[in-house]
Amino acid sequence: MTTLLIWWVAIALETVLLGRALYSRLVGKYPFFFLYLSSVVICDISLFCVSKLEPSAYPALSRQTEVLNIVLGYGILLEIFTHVLARYPGAERFARVAGLVVFVLVLCLALAYPLVSAGAPQSHFRYSVVERDFLAVQAIFLFVVFGVISYYRIDAGRNITGMIIGYGVWLGTSVAVLALGSYSVASFGQIRILVQPLSYLFSLLTWLSALWSYAPSSASPARLSLRADYESLAGSTAETIGKMRAELARTARL
Repeated sequence: MTTLLIWWVAIALETVLLGRALYSRLVGKYPFFFLYLSSVVICDISLFCVSKLEPSAYPALSRQTEVLNIVLGYGILLEIFTHVLARYPGAERFARVAGLVVFVLVLCLALAYPLVSAGAPQSHFRYSVVERDFLAVQAIFLFVVFGVISYYRIDAGRNITGMIIGYGVWLGTSVAVLALGSYSVASFGQIRILVQPLSYLFSLLTWLSALWSYAPSSASPARLSLRADYESLAGSTAETIGKMRAELARTARL
């Protein structure tokens, strides 16, 4: 009964958040975030209907929707990167390219997993391990963003800050629960069925508060420092690549 109540509350909060975003036109400001949220609410409603009408199909559909939302969740990180580094074109471009590369790798693994694990023993347990790794990659990227914001004292604005806190809490909880599940299979299901939904409810409440209206980041005094650091890093990287090319050319001549 508790799980069902959490499920209903989550769907209600998701619907309110989407409705408010459409009304305040936040969807156009943060398209990746609201694409993720739209997918989650559609999947939640679909899974609820399937659980009542065709319970035997629920486990397979649940895994498929989880993979979809893990992949779309990576778009939130791109959203955060883009807005946090919006005033620093070079750093934003580097972060975006690096993020897209990892996103493609995660997507390929997500698509390949069902083919590799089909019929394998303990397939549910192996799926949980893969899911943990996917979410851990996202958590690392989010930690990097938080580190950049803290180090350069960037004002990310209420919207992005709430996005980071809400998604960070859910990611951290999910990775911890899935890691625990890899050591204790027996208690894994009981822990996950309550802890993860509760952390997601906290995330929804955080997003509802932070994204009720548009609140972009203000001008940051860290602009010159971050730009100088990026240009220094880019210059060092270019110099290193140039030396490697020269060394390879010299070796080839020998």
